[in-house]
Amino acid sequence: MVIDDNPGAEKFSRSEEAYQRLRARIRRDNLSPGDRLPGEPQLARELGVSRVTLRRVLDRLMAEGVLERRAGAGTFMRDRGFNGPVILDLASLLSRMEDLSAGLVIGETDVQDVAPPLTVFGALRLRPGDSVRRIARQRLRNGQIFAFGVDYVPLRLADRLSDADLANDWLLGALIGADCSVERGLQIAGAEAAQGDVGRMLNLVSGDPVLSVARSFYDSLGRGVLHSQLFFRADRHTLSFDALRAGFGLRRVES
Repeated sequence: MVIDDNPGAEKFSRSEEAYQRLRARIRRDNLSPGDRLPGEPQLARELGVSRVTLRRVLDRLMAEGVLERRAGAGTFMRDRGFNGPVILDLASLLSRMEDLSAGLVIGETDVQDVAPPLTVFGALRLRPGDSVRRIARQRLRNGQIFAFGVDYVPLRLADRLSDADLANDWLLGALIGADCSVERGLQIAGAEAAQGDVGRMLNLVSGDPVLSVARSFYDSLGRGVLHSQLFFRADRHTLSFDALRAGFGLRRVES
């Protein structure tokens, strides 16, 4: 008998897949404000998920302002319409990451082989029982604490990293240099309050604002190569990047 010690992982994966498929259908069908979506039983069958998972997906789209539920009538497109995803050029992102790393010095470091947290399990598309190498490192610039990052590498790839690689800020570059293919990247930026290790490593008081960036990278087979969680002191860093809209507006970007 196999016991899954991460029971939420499959639920997370199915929900995310259904969410992306429903978003794609909305774009493909060119639904307009006020258009009604099929009923929940039909949508659940088409997406191959349970009604519980479907409602989680619909609730997420309603929270984003894409859909609205009308009592006794069904689920409809909201008046704000639906915009396509914003695509960042992977080559540009990698070069900027490398440039940023050039001026950084690695401070306190902690390396452990651990069971992946749920968000990391989903981001790296791992299988039940898979472990990851967790690499937590403090970044310094000009002698000042600049950032704190936690990198997660699947154990099937982690042994390719040497001690010298761990002393280099740009782990993705080290993995690429070790013949790991990287075909796709996903980046999510936000802000949150400093807590626990993040506050301690950035020398901040609990509750102070920090900028956060989560990055996931995948090979040509869609397998996770690296998931990074980066936290920056808000008083020493700003985020700036160029973005192109895919499939909408004046210019179409094929991805």
